[in-house]
Amino acid sequence: MKIITIDKDVRSGCVSILTNMLLKEYKELAHDSFKLNGNFEGQRGVITKSAVATRIRKRMQDDFCLGAIFPQVVLGIQSDSDFGKKLEEGEEYDSKEIFADCIISIIDGMQRSNIYFKNFEGNENRKIRVEFWVAENSEKLLYRMLVLNTGQTPWNTRRQIEVIYGNLSRNIERELYNNYPELKEKIDIYGIDDGKYRTQAGKYHKSSVIELYLGFNIRNVKINVTDELAEEYQRFDMMESIDKKNSFDIFICILGMMCKLDLAFSKYCKKSEVQGQFSEGKDIFGSSTANVGFVVASAEYIMGKISVERTEEVIVGKKEKYQKQMDLILAELEKNVSMNEDYLSLDVLNTRCMGLPKTRIGDEMRLLFKDAFMAMLKYDDIEEISSLEDFWRE
Repeated sequence: MKIITIDKDVRSGCVSILTNMLLKEYKELAHDSFKLNGNFEGQRGVITKSAVATRIRKRMQDDFCLGAIFPQVVLGIQSDSDFGKKLEEGEEYDSKEIFADCIISIIDGMQRSNIYFKNFEGNENRKIRVEFWVAENSEKLLYRMLVLNTGQTPWNTRRQIEVIYGNLSRNIERELYNNYPELKEKIDIYGIDDGKYRTQAGKYHKSSVIELYLGFNIRNVKINVTDELAEEYQRFDMMESIDKKNSFDIFICILGMMCKLDLAFSKYCKKSEVQGQFSEGKDIFGSSTANVGFVVASAEYIMGKISVERTEEVIVGKKEKYQKQMDLILAELEKNVSMNEDYLSLDVLNTRCMGLPKTRIGDEMRLLFKDAFMAMLKYDDIEEISSLEDFWRE
């Protein structure tokens, strides 16, 4: 492996190491990762169910066998930012020795790698270009992978969600319980293969949590997870948010507060007299509309709208104020369980929902909940409120 250039990405703090290496060296280094679909959850594997992809792959294969040079494959390496300092441009190294203790992922080049490995015999000593993207954490690799896909087939919203979920879902669950250990026995985040359904408060499908993370990042209640093509601004807003150091901690804080609010609402068991979606307290956060509305309102309260650039000091102050306000709201809910069984005002909530425009009703309900929760967060004297009716009417 010969080092061509070593560059520091100032924006992300990552290091790019561009190299030339023999195909047989690349196979020793990356073949195991290739067999694991890139060894990076959410990475697109070799595209097989497409006539267009088949034709393109055949053309790539023919070109490679005729001596064509492909753009560099990008391998992700998780290591500290000083990794590149032990290497020098123009020098040759044993790649297996240099990257012996590293987790290697293919973050761009699955299709090219497939061509390389299928046509390995007879081309073992061909030189190929390989770039190593050295990052301190998987989020930086995720950012790089999203950037690399910007100029290719547009990512749909579902693909973005799956990628975010694949790399962050375990962190979300772990950090939620680390920050709120009291929730560990009360909260269950289950997957599609678990065969579970929400029958009580504190139960959430993983796909719903993913949708919340997307809503948090773009700070917009209008999310359509079945869209075939993502709006351009969503993709770039996502990358901006992923790149911010404190955004994940803020999301965990908001998710924890939502879980607490869900459990608090569930203690109100009186049935609504107005027939509608929200029969009793546990039904409120059984709706993705309420979940997204709460998360987006909370994100805007702490971080501002998506175009706003608040300083870290301001964000910390807003987060502290948010937590204090949520504690007051939770205390009022606890106090009124025995004092005022109509405190949730579900009759008013159901009536409001029935009066919303039926066109894109999901978006309208998300906006209703966002406005309602934002009003709760901004109301300084929550103790004087006799019920949540005023907020549902916002």
